Amino acid sequence: MKKLALLFVGLILVVGCKSLAPVTTAAAIDTSLKPRTVQQMIASTALAFETLQWRGQAVLERGGKRQKISVSTRLKQDEGIWINGSVIVPLARVFITPKQLQGYEKINRQYAQIDFRTLKKMLGVPIDYQVLENVLTAKPVDARAFKRAKLSFTKDAYVFGLRKRGVEVQFVFDAEFRLTEQRLKEGKTTISVIYDTYKKINEQWFPEQLSATLFGENGATTLTLSTRQAHLNGNINMPFAIPEGYKSILIQ
Repeated sequence: MKKLALLFVGLILVVGCKSLAPVTTAAAIDTSLKPRTVQQMIASTALAFETLQWRGQAVLERGGKRQKISVSTRLKQDEGIWINGSVIVPLARVFITPKQLQGYEKINRQYAQIDFRTLKKMLGVPIDYQVLENVLTAKPVDARAFKRAKLSFTKDAYVFGLRKRGVEVQFVFDAEFRLTEQRLKEGKTTISVIYDTYKKINEQWFPEQLSATLFGENGATTLTLSTRQAHLNGNINMPFAIPEGYKSILIQ
């Protein structure tokens, strides 16, 4: 698989910066709460934003190989995700919209475009723009499934789970109602996202480090994103145009 394809898959699992402390909380799980009450508390804690931008590092691991790049990301809610990757010099740029993913890499002067229907067939799990945005902002990947999921408790977590039409989802929240893990499984493919650390931006919790893994028939691909700087609701631009003379490649 070409480097650009690897970057696509890594970002779909879908930013080292500094030492990070694990997610901890002094609060305790309240097992007397009803499912609807817990969901309302989770909704009130979820990140509210119009735009996000952050810089950091992405580490992609696949087949015993490890790639590390610096990443600059800009996100407009429900509109687009813009990502620029570099190692000293710019290497690649990706632009994801509700319709498709586009990207190009500069070393081999290549570009790729793929719609979400094709992407779903390639990965074997239901993927769309909203799933990617929710992964990056620590929200349940499937809002409808989350609302219908059954609540259970562990010693330190609220756990929502649902199985329907061959698809299994699970969402785990800590005592402060922050998402710490979510898992989506369909057939032989599973996507697992673990939120290791959070930081506060404008009095809101932002996922500072996450690790996402795609488990499939061809093994596992893991992407770890660690944030160095993050800003909420600023003015952002997301310039993207495939340079002239670049050759199209097929992601498969």
